[in-house]
Formats: sequence, C-alpha cells, structure tokens
Amino acid sequence: MSALTYNAITAGLFIGIVTAFVVMVVSAIAVIVRWKTPDRRRHAVRLLIALAAIPCLIGLQQALLWLVFLPSLGRQQMAEVNAARAEYLAQTSNTHVGDPVPQFSLTTAEGDEFSLPEDGKVVLINFFATWCGPCQLELPHIERIWQANKNNEHFRLLVIGREETGDSVREYREKNGFTFPIAADPDRSVYSLFAKQSIPRTLVVAPDGRIVYSKLGFNEDDLNELNAVLQEQFAALR
Repeated sequence: MSALTYNAITAGLFIGIVTAFVVMVVSAIAVIVRWKTPDRRRHAVRLLIALAAIPCLIGLQQALLWLVFLPSLGRQQMAEVNAARAEYLAQTSNTHVGDPVPQFSLTTAEGDEFSLPEDGKVVLINFFATWCGPCQLELPHIERIWQANKNNEHFRLLVIGREETGDSVREYREKNGFTFPIAADPDRSVYSLFAKQSIPRTLVVAPDGRIVYSKLGFNEDDLNELNAVLQEQFAALR
C-alpha cells in the first residue's frame, strides 16, 4: 500500500470518526432534552450507533496501520535497501555471479596450499579483517557452516584476511575459538582479483569453477540464501 493510498483512507476514517463523535454529542443532548417524549428512543438509538461506530473506526484505522501499511512500508524499504546493496556490490566487484573464479593460491595458517579453481568442489570464500565490525558478526555463522560441512569431501572453505598477516589471522582465529581454514592476504593480491573495496565479502564457487553466490556486508537474512546455494550445489554432485 502506498503512502498516498494510506493517507486517503486514513483521512476518510478520520472524517467518519469526527462525524460519529458529533452525532454522539448531538444525540446525547437530544436524549436529555427530549427525555419525556417518544423521540428519545430515536435519539438513543442514534447515540448507541455513534458510540459503537467510534471504536470500530479507530480499530479499523489501527488495523490498517499495523497490519497493512507498516508491513508494506517495511517490504518497500527492504527492497530499496537490497537494491542499493546489489548496486554497490556490482560497482565494487571485479567478479560477478556467473563469472569464472580467478585463479589464485594461498598458504593457510596450517601451511597447506589452497588453490582455485578446483574442479569438482563447492568452495566457500570469505574475505574479512580483524578490525571489521560486520566481519565479527558474520564469522560465527561461517564457523557453523564449516562445522556442518567440513567432512563433506566435495566442500572446501577458506577465510581470507585482507591486509592481514599470517600471525594476525592465526591469533584472531585462536582468540575467537574458530576452526575454519584461514589465510592472510597482506598485499590484497587475492582480494583485488575479486573486488575493489569493502568487506566482508562471501562467495560460493560451483564445481565447474563459476561463481554462483556473491554478497557484500553482513545481513542475517542472507544466511538462508547462502545455505540454500550450498545445499543446491551439493545436491547436484550426488
């Protein structure tokens, strides 16, 4: 519902409430003045109708506000936010959904080599920094995804610290009790393959080496989509 429509309906209801109030007052006075005449019944009925109409009209206005207009406004605002996020993601990204993943190699904190592309694997990549507030909120969810899928032979995950050192990402992971694979990208050489600026960033690479999911920032509503994409990719490998 648009604000214009809501305002028009609300104005009509307000007029109805004012009219009912005027009728109530006039009828109450008429009942008192004509108490000893047969007309008092007619005025009393009109008074009762006005008394019932006022709370009904107020209730209708409140129901319209809370059950129709505000939810509609919330959906509209969320759509605008998501559109702005998508536009900013496109502007700041060097790779997009559908693109082949750039080739790169990094050494993890454990000393293992992590390379992409890797055929036949579903790969989750997350770029973060130890000072990044939204990253702190997102990484516990990344840890849960890792715990749920780490034994899946078709799954790989790497959390990459942009402009971090091996020591800083290792200490950060230990301090927070995370267990996911982590690596440092001190000179942004890997990050720059994917984006120009802004973290956190989360991407999913399909077994054919193409990017099938890319998000910027952290929003809990994105987690359902992320998990759905992962499960869809796993299902395709069965």
